[in-house]
Amino acid sequence: MGKVNLFSRIGLVILINFFIFLCLFNKVNAQDRRITFNNLNIEQGISQSTIDVIFQDSKGYVWFGTNDGLNKYNGYDFTVYNYEYGENSISNNNISDIDEDKHGNIWVTTIGGVSKLNPKNDEIKNYKVKDNSIGSNNAMEVLVTNENKVLVATDEGLYLYDENLDKFKKVLGENNDINCQYIYSVDQDSKGDIWLGLKKGVIKISKNFKIIKTFPTSSGKNSLGEGDIYNVYCDDEDGYIWVGSASSGLSKINTKTDEITRYTYDLNDQKSIPNDNIGCIKKDSKGNVWIGTANGLAKYNKQSDNFNVYHHKIYDKNSLVNNNIKSLMEDSKGLIWVGTYSGISIFDTDSKINHYKAGLDDNYLLNENIVHGVYEDKDGYLWVGTNSKGVNIIDRKNNTSEQLNSSINKAFKNDSVNDITGKGNIIYIATDNGLIKLDKSRKILKNYSTKDGLVDNKIKDVMIDSKGYLWIGTTDGLSILNSETDEVIDINKLINGNINKGKNQNNYIRHIYEDKQGNYYLGLLKQNGLCVINPKDKTIKHYKHSESDNESISDNHVRYINEDSKGNIWVGTSYGLNKLDKKSGKFKRYTTKNGIANNTIYGVLVDNDDSIWISTNKGISKIDPNNDKVINLSVTDGLQGNEFNGNAAYKNKKGELFFGGVNGLNSFYPNDIIKSGDKPKVLFDKFLIDNKEFHDINNKKFSEGTNTISIKFFTPNYSSEKSTTYEYRLEGTSGGITRTKDNHVTYNDLQPGNYTFKVKAIDTSGNVSDESQVSFSIKPPFWLSGYACLIYILIVIAFIINHKYKVKKLDKLVQKKTLRLREEMERNTVLLNKNIKLEKNKNNYFVNLSHELRTPLNVISSTNQLILGLMKKDEGIKEDRLKHYIDVSQRNCKRLLNLINNIVDSTKLQNDMYVLSLKKVDIVYLVEETALTLIDYVSAKGIDLIIDPEIEEKTIMCDSHEIERCIVNLVGNAAKFTPEGGTITITIKDLDDKVKISVSDTGVGIDEKHHKAIFDRFSQVVDINNEVKAGSGLGLTITNHIIKLHNGEIYVESKLGEGSDFIIILPVTPNTKSN
Repeated sequence: MGKVNLFSRIGLVILINFFIFLCLFNKVNAQDRRITFNNLNIEQGISQSTIDVIFQDSKGYVWFGTNDGLNKYNGYDFTVYNYEYGENSISNNNISDIDEDKHGNIWVTTIGGVSKLNPKNDEIKNYKVKDNSIGSNNAMEVLVTNENKVLVATDEGLYLYDENLDKFKKVLGENNDINCQYIYSVDQDSKGDIWLGLKKGVIKISKNFKIIKTFPTSSGKNSLGEGDIYNVYCDDEDGYIWVGSASSGLSKINTKTDEITRYTYDLNDQKSIPNDNIGCIKKDSKGNVWIGTANGLAKYNKQSDNFNVYHHKIYDKNSLVNNNIKSLMEDSKGLIWVGTYSGISIFDTDSKINHYKAGLDDNYLLNENIVHGVYEDKDGYLWVGTNSKGVNIIDRKNNTSEQLNSSINKAFKNDSVNDITGKGNIIYIATDNGLIKLDKSRKILKNYSTKDGLVDNKIKDVMIDSKGYLWIGTTDGLSILNSETDEVIDINKLINGNINKGKNQNNYIRHIYEDKQGNYYLGLLKQNGLCVINPKDKTIKHYKHSESDNESISDNHVRYINEDSKGNIWVGTSYGLNKLDKKSGKFKRYTTKNGIANNTIYGVLVDNDDSIWISTNKGISKIDPNNDKVINLSVTDGLQGNEFNGNAAYKNKKGELFFGGVNGLNSFYPNDIIKSGDKPKVLFDKFLIDNKEFHDINNKKFSEGTNTISIKFFTPNYSSEKSTTYEYRLEGTSGGITRTKDNHVTYNDLQPGNYTFKVKAIDTSGNVSDESQVSFSIKPPFWLSGYACLIYILIVIAFIINHKYKVKKLDKLVQKKTLRLREEMERNTVLLNKNIKLEKNKNNYFVNLSHELRTPLNVISSTNQLILGLMKKDEGIKEDRLKHYIDVSQRNCKRLLNLINNIVDSTKLQNDMYVLSLKKVDIVYLVEETALTLIDYVSAKGIDLIIDPEIEEKTIMCDSHEIERCIVNLVGNAAKFTPEGGTITITIKDLDDKVKISVSDTGVGIDEKHHKAIFDRFSQVVDINNEVKAGSGLGLTITNHIIKLHNGEIYVESKLGEGSDFIIILPVTPNTKSN
């Protein structure tokens, strides 16, 4: 293992040195035009970096399917849909495909089923195996056909959505058809036939799902190879079906001849497909076929039948974000979106902008990306200065470049280049340590410094005037070189007297320009403004910014100066572009408020049509002076980046423009940069009303007190989305039109009323959209509404009527209150009598209870005294007598304990603290056994006990102990009120889901007026002689509560003197409290 590591490290060092050698080598070959990729990843808000599918819907939203959720993108921010258990969410977070039907529903396949999302309200319906709406949860792809049929490819076959049944049915891949079960991909050709990519090959089926043709996987000639087929793509224009395999490369099926052409990776062929694992296939609107592989993006060259390959490069931020390509999509504006394992790359296939930059392979023409100074010599060689690595000399005819710096030529004194110019065979290079003069053969003729008369060695700009003099701008003044005599002229004293007005300030000269009339313009930094030297009359004009004068120059940091064909001077500053009218000395300003990309202006070029091109910190802007229309270019248009550099703007004799920045050099012909003339369209994204989200609020009415209304909008043009300017206003308020690049607005504390929000967009091409609008209203408070006014009128009318009949109503009111008072007195009298009776019952109850408690206590006390007395006698107490006395005491203790338990149980029952223990019980057996234990007790009173059930058995859920207790209480109560010679009868009757138990006696009976009160806690039975029988009265109260706890009922049927019948109704299965 140690040897392997050592070899790897040595190999890595050799490889790095080899790349460095390539960068410094004198001649560098270049290949095809590079593509500039603009990248998105998780840092911009996407839920996860693995992008398995990209889709643009009919409204313009771009959807991304990842391994951790579904994402909707509007160019500004992401809306993420995740799986949530038991909520309105997608079927699974692992997304495999997305499509849209004619109703605007978004169909999403996942490894957990299929989801249908309604974007109007974000309502989601899932289709899974568990609800029998689809046969497999492992959904690979979804296709909405030309006939608006929704097809889903799964590992168990092909499924068709039935809109009427709202479920999927299998149309291909039954159990006996294994080859048609594992379907990875599905597409439809222009004839309506369906093409399927499967584990074992490709199948062509009709729109009625009948198999037409099979292309199995195999290793022979005219075959697809042996790998699983991950992708099928129908290219109807060229008559091919493109097939992507998991391990056998790319295949092309000729639909006319069925001939198969296969493309595989060849290590020795740079034009081969870069990997045999094909992730996706897409043909764009310009006819290019793009193939995403596990190791890069490939573009098919139709004429040469090979591929251009694009890879991720760790040193190039504008290369592919990752080599593992998962998905491809072309949006409505022609941008290609590439989904990878590590995010998204976006590029424009139609970009006419060249990009020269540095890199570690032979596809790059610069040795450093930070560019300062651009010049094309008379032979067409392009000289490009860099920040720290000297000069690159590019032969654009042969696509080669060579470098000139101190490491190659020691006479090249400094590698930090600031500007380049030349004339004829002579080239001048401005550096941070002097001026370098050389001829076209690259021979350095001389180095100039302060020793040679320069005012400073840090040279920022050089310009050859119409007389052949070289003007040299430094960080501390101006020098002029006579190229014929090699004499350096210092004119600083002349300028100082006018610029600084006696103050000791530095003359930092950033740019020098000579106009058509021979005047010299000096762009100064350090807040020194613009200086104009007129050599004819030897005068100097000085322009500086004034906060009180809107027609003064916009800023005192002047970076670049140019002139159009009409003689207007264009001045770029650190805060905007200025057009100087020479006659009036007044400036017209252009800032971001006028639509330019950024206010920091680095370069100003005038094209052959007099359009103005400026480089900034946020891209390039074109201004048409005739109508002030602005077009903005950004990274997605092919720029090296959005940030550019000073002294890196140049126009050659053919009218080609060059702009250098922090990531290389761009060149283009202005007429090639034709932006779309299509109007942008503003769409409303969402509305937040007091933080509650709405998808549409048009014509909605919101309640009084609505405090915050936020509106989000966007234009579905992703090449310049964040450069789009919006103009909006809210009609119904005093506010005017607001111009901004923000895509959202919030209104607070709106007054009740009707409102209309109107917005339009101006894209980077200057195209203005139609106005989009939404109307809503805020209801007034109720006291200001129309209903309230009607109520006010009615109140006035009612007041008049009320006043008219006031006396009459007062009389009626007195009468009514008098009657009510009388009724209240009568009710109070009844209540008083009832309370008196209750107190009487309570007194009787406690008297009887005291008697019941005293009797056993007296017996126990007497027995104990008798025992103690007998024990004092000499003969003592006999054993049989002692046992008898103890039995007497024991029985009375039990009687006393039973009475106390009844009191406790009665209290528990009253306070709902009694809990039953329910079990299945044969109620017939339980009642019979309980009654049998009472026969001796009843017989001892001279009463007959008859048990006469109508059924043999009946099983119910009950607490057997408590039901037994109830039977004992009822039989004991009957025995108490039945005279000697009487009869007690127990019957049981089946009532299907209930059972009826009746305990009847031939006793004294109960008056009907006491039937309801007999089960009350303080109520006691009164016999025929109106006498209260002895006893606590708790037995029937406890019995009543126990039966009710069983969800049963108990009542009495009796007449005074005719006996009583106590009836219990019990349910078979009570719904009550139980252990």
